[in-house]
Amino acid sequence: MFRTALRNVLAHKARLLMTVLAVMLGVAFVSGTLIFTDTLSHAFRKQSAKSYEGVAVGITSYVDIDDGEETGLSQRTLDRIGELDGVASVTGRVNGFAGVGDPDGKLIGAEWSNTGSNFAPGKDGEDPAYDFTDGSGPVRDGQIALDEDTAAKGEFEVGDKVRVATNGPVREFTLTGVFTTDDGAVGAGGSLVLFDTSLAQRLYLKPGHFHDATVTSAPGADDERILDAVKPLIPENSEAKTGAALAEDQAWTIEQDMSSLNQMLLSFAGIALFVGVFLIANTFTMLVAQRTRDLALMRAVGASRKQITRSVLAEAGLVGLVASVVGFGLGVALAAGLRSGMAAFDMKVPGGPLVIGTTPLMTALAVGILVTMFAAWLPGRRAGRIPPVAAMNSVHAVPTTKSLVCATPSGPLSPRSASR
Repeated sequence: MFRTALRNVLAHKARLLMTVLAVMLGVAFVSGTLIFTDTLSHAFRKQSAKSYEGVAVGITSYVDIDDGEETGLSQRTLDRIGELDGVASVTGRVNGFAGVGDPDGKLIGAEWSNTGSNFAPGKDGEDPAYDFTDGSGPVRDGQIALDEDTAAKGEFEVGDKVRVATNGPVREFTLTGVFTTDDGAVGAGGSLVLFDTSLAQRLYLKPGHFHDATVTSAPGADDERILDAVKPLIPENSEAKTGAALAEDQAWTIEQDMSSLNQMLLSFAGIALFVGVFLIANTFTMLVAQRTRDLALMRAVGASRKQITRSVLAEAGLVGLVASVVGFGLGVALAAGLRSGMAAFDMKVPGGPLVIGTTPLMTALAVGILVTMFAAWLPGRRAGRIPPVAAMNSVHAVPTTKSLVCATPSGPLSPRSASR
């Protein structure tokens, strides 16, 4: 029966082409979506882990309003943390909105992800969070530094005047440096502006206070012990976690975001497969009708109903297998195209290879084969009901009472009248 199914597939290649295309497109959507989201998830998780390298403890302050003034982590608190055993350095950060205008006055980057922060140099004059490709960080009021993507979009060079909008009026600053960053807002198509720390505090919080802080440890120090020592020193409206825990939290957030994107893209695949089911069922119905006499002869020589049904399902399985393999290849190309196409929306995707795991491959094969066999199941059942006597007919279907009705100018005759 399997050899018969294989011969039937090869004998009807043209008619099965539309079935192959329907399954192939659905499988391409499914596998492409899974590969694309796996690739993005892996890239962002890797970037997240990199951004927390060297961070022993991260502190986040949930800013409240106290007597009309916003408060956060005070410089005194950071100084006390810096005196703990095993702590190498403490860096405070403030952040808020900062929109950069291009020479024509248009906003650069996605509005919701345009941020500003402070340049916090260490004893060596460098800020470990940023690598400068040109110039240096701002050291006084009236100076800023820009991420390299924003500088390239605005065609800014060190020494140029740049208009920046913050919580107050638009101001003009001198560009002192251009840097690279793993900041998620920049990766999502936004911009990042670095100000001198004292200016950033006046813009976003209050002098001498910070929203967040990162603690680095001395060689050989234990991060958990540092965390236990930090917790009693921070305000009640603040939270401290190890760098490893923060990386895991960010990775979980990324997984949730990828899950939402995954579901949205898979819905298109579901629509394609849903439409494909009807096309597949219609194709196999026509094939069964054309092979009525052949199937009846097989019944006459001893084939059972179940064997006939299984032969049709075997044909569907072969078609589904071929379509799934080809569709998976298209899915890989689709995932690569989607990743490249994100650049058109100013979304920066971390570099790295496509992540092609076993799950997308097995899912593609399972979906393609099972959907094809499911759609062909009803035509297969009908094929199994063809009686052996149908092999003696010259038509492609078993005669029924309705088919024996004769039409005359005066109207149809009943089967009994027609036999007279």
